[in-house]
Amino acid sequence: MQETFSKALRALPRYREEDYFKSWLFRIGRNEAINIIRRRRRTVVAESPEEHLEADPLIDRRPAVSEVMEQRERLRALDHAIARLPDVEREVLAMRLQGDLPFKEIAKIIGAPIGTVLSRMHSARKRLKPLLEPELNE
Repeated sequence: MQETFSKALRALPRYREEDYFKSWLFRIGRNEAINIIRRRRRTVVAESPEEHLEADPLIDRRPAVSEVMEQRERLRALDHAIARLPDVEREVLAMRLQGDLPFKEIAKIIGAPIGTVLSRMHSARKRLKPLLEPELNE
């Protein structure tokens, strides 16, 4: 993220005001992420964040160990399933779900028609369903 902002600051004189700033910045971030992936040449599976609950001496609000383990297994399965998607589908899925971007902005960022973006999202969901069914049926 730091490199994205650094590159954005250096490129700011070339920014055209008719563009949406958020889309312009996301495109820089996307390009930087692609460069990092090319350099690493491996897929990183994110671990689930640890829950930090305030401890009440009388009430244990933490989930049971079995629930935590089950949730971690489901997240791992989801990460592995997403990693098996084609890059173009994984990219749209990440921007939509993690970046919470509207499809119109995603289209502008990746330089594709909105129909293509919608098609990629549909294909990603369609591919994920059979990969995740064993997890959902447990």
